[in-house]
Amino acid sequence: MMTVTTKFTRRALALLAVAAATWPALGLAQGKPPVKIGAVFSMSGPAAVFGIPERDSLNSLIKEYGGTLDGRKVDFVFCDDKTNPTEAARCVTQLINDEKVVAIIGPGTGGGILAAGPIAQRLTVPLLGPAGTVAITDKANAFYPWIFRIAPNDTAGMESLWKQIVRNGGKKVAIVYQEDAYGKFGAEFAQKLSKDLGFTVVESVGVPYTATDLTPQVTKFRNAGADAIFMQLSVTSLGASFLKAVNEVGFKVPVYANSGLAQKGFIDAAGPLGEGVRVLSIGNIPYDPTPPEKKLAEIMKKSGFTPKGWGDLLAGNGFMTVKAALAKIDGPVTGQAMRDTIETLCGFETLSMGKACFSKDNHDGWAADATVLTTIRDGAFRSDAK
Repeated sequence: MMTVTTKFTRRALALLAVAAATWPALGLAQGKPPVKIGAVFSMSGPAAVFGIPERDSLNSLIKEYGGTLDGRKVDFVFCDDKTNPTEAARCVTQLINDEKVVAIIGPGTGGGILAAGPIAQRLTVPLLGPAGTVAITDKANAFYPWIFRIAPNDTAGMESLWKQIVRNGGKKVAIVYQEDAYGKFGAEFAQKLSKDLGFTVVESVGVPYTATDLTPQVTKFRNAGADAIFMQLSVTSLGASFLKAVNEVGFKVPVYANSGLAQKGFIDAAGPLGEGVRVLSIGNIPYDPTPPEKKLAEIMKKSGFTPKGWGDLLAGNGFMTVKAALAKIDGPVTGQAMRDTIETLCGFETLSMGKACFSKDNHDGWAADATVLTTIRDGAFRSDAK
């Protein structure tokens, strides 16, 4: 005969079974302490052309996942570095000391990451840098262990682009670059490639972010007998101003650009003058998206945002890296735990081209297979492989 106690026990067990079945749907969020992740983007200043898309992409992903990753509530705290290295360092300090974040996506530029690197090292919180500037992951940096790149570095894909320039008849090339770490490195790297690939850099000129009249530089290129032009720029208005000067001077040679100008904003700013410009791109989400890129584009559109270019992808890389790291951490989530775990991530799910892979000796998570050569045709970046 069944006793009352037995009935109660079985009823309780049944209720527990029902509750247990619902726990996975709730993500077990109650059993895991919440964490905070920082996001330092250039949401104002010259680099806002990619900082704002980074912000919009990240906000779309936060909304898509309901603010929960691996059954854990994750709060993202944003800070605008204003395209200023000093401000980037301030943002990183504030987010770590005041908000207690355990990782930061950003700062938005190579100069900002380099300025904030010593702070990340001292306060033991990793930075996931969305910048191609090679120096940010240089092993000679004391802060190297705390910086991870979530973009292809500036050398990734550049050799392929320069080979194309030479194949297309470019033997005497002029280079215009913006006066920052990104610009200077690209110009210097081209010089290193020139001997092996068989071209000569006849002129290399740096220009400030705010330059608007670039006819003197273009005239100098024409007088030097350049048969091709390479733009190492990431400020879309600067790229458009340069093309305007090329048109005004009447200098008709092929124009190429590194991935910094693979942005919808550049096409919009350049207008018809951009037609035919060949651009190395980090993916091609707005125009010829791969399946992972298409998934991110759909997530962004669901939140009311239009994909703009590689800034969307880099923020997605940061988000998916954080997601993969949290899924592997069993114990307390600290900056040290995040850093150590990111070094073990390889082949995890991403929303961009290429295979993502970090290790102790490699903090560049994405490589040349995340880039594609494109040509601006009919107001769109069209992948040359298609």
